[in-house]
Amino acid sequence: LCDDMGLGKTHQIMALMTGIIKNEKNWSPNTKFLVVCPTSVLSHWKDKVLSYCSFLNPYIYHGTDRIFEEAFHEHTLIITSYGIALRDIEMLADFKFELVVLDEIQAVKNKATKTYAAVKALEAACTVGLTGTPIENSVTDLKSLFDIILPGYLLSDSQFEKYFRYPIEEGIDRTMAREKLSRLIGPFVLRRKKEQVLKELPEKIEDVRHCSLTEDQLRFYRDLVNNQGKELVQRLKDPGQKVPYMHVFAMLNYLKQVCDHPALLEGERKNYGKYCSGKWDLFVELLEESLGSGQKVVVFSQYVKMLDLIEAYLDDNGISFATIKGYTRKRSEAIKKFNFDPKCMVFTASLRASGLGIDLTGGSVVIHYDRWWNSAREDQATDRVHRIGQTRGVQVFKLVTENTLEEKIDKIISRKRRLMDSVVRQDDKGLLKYFSREDLIELISI
Repeated sequence: LCDDMGLGKTHQIMALMTGIIKNEKNWSPNTKFLVVCPTSVLSHWKDKVLSYCSFLNPYIYHGTDRIFEEAFHEHTLIITSYGIALRDIEMLADFKFELVVLDEIQAVKNKATKTYAAVKALEAACTVGLTGTPIENSVTDLKSLFDIILPGYLLSDSQFEKYFRYPIEEGIDRTMAREKLSRLIGPFVLRRKKEQVLKELPEKIEDVRHCSLTEDQLRFYRDLVNNQGKELVQRLKDPGQKVPYMHVFAMLNYLKQVCDHPALLEGERKNYGKYCSGKWDLFVELLEESLGSGQKVVVFSQYVKMLDLIEAYLDDNGISFATIKGYTRKRSEAIKKFNFDPKCMVFTASLRASGLGIDLTGGSVVIHYDRWWNSAREDQATDRVHRIGQTRGVQVFKLVTENTLEEKIDKIISRKRRLMDSVVRQDDKGLLKYFSREDLIELISI
């Protein structure tokens, strides 16, 4: 089930469970449903089920005090995380579930992980995968997901590479290969886009806002490029040498942090005034303008230290906010505070921790402080605000620093995001996983 974010995949699964329960031929007191999902959405699932299908008697099987017997003998619906599924797979594999639901299934697409193997070991009469992004980087993502849901259907790995991955991504007979793959997966994929079913959903306006490097930023940026960058460029230009991906991406992250705020390089978490940053000035301007017009603002960044700087500014200016980061425990409380407390005007969130399974419809302005490599991840985060329940138009700002790698990343994202459009119907969020040597050289050069 690959509907766009916010179109109610959770509700459709609740309807399926209800249908099974109501069909007396299939149901018995021993019927068990299992939902496996990211930890961040455990409470989201339970809240939704209790609101609409309380007869499913949901139980969150999670934490150090989880009780296996209580969960699997007294409840129809068990909700657990991928981490617990891995730890307790021996017990879980002993059950024959009527239905297993793998929420945000793309989280376990890596076949080399133990979690992937654990999920494949679950036994069910029917297994359903849920994802708004069945292809994040490559068509091999789709193959990995299908090998969980329908093992063997998309051939062996080597055959899939030969007949689909290589022709589609290397440009050899790609049209025919795409069409054939699309026909193969068609009977097993349900996908809708927002514009098809939510004619009444308020407009979403996306705006890329550009800024310039300050003298502080330019000094840091040039120092990195002229020192660490030169050696990496020379290695990339030599086809005989392996691409030093770890060093390259470390370098790219340093440069991105300079574009965000030079204080990040020194580990600063509160001193946003130590250096000047063009992006910071632009952010403060957009924030003040939004708050001045009474609109609540959601701010995403991939760097927790950047969120700390933003939160220090909010504290200093008496602006009430809520936040979700990777270590946040009481997520539902933070979400409720933002959505329902009229004094809470800002929600700060790390892109990794909050891109999935939360509703932030109290906001009407989204600011992506820095750009993610994958446009699908950005779109998922935006759809936390622009989704069912939203009653206002949503303004999305993406901040980009001119004449830096950020501007180049923006162009690469735009160039590569159309790859999968003809494979998974209605999906135009694909992004190739690997950059070419030329792309990498371009990114770490001035």
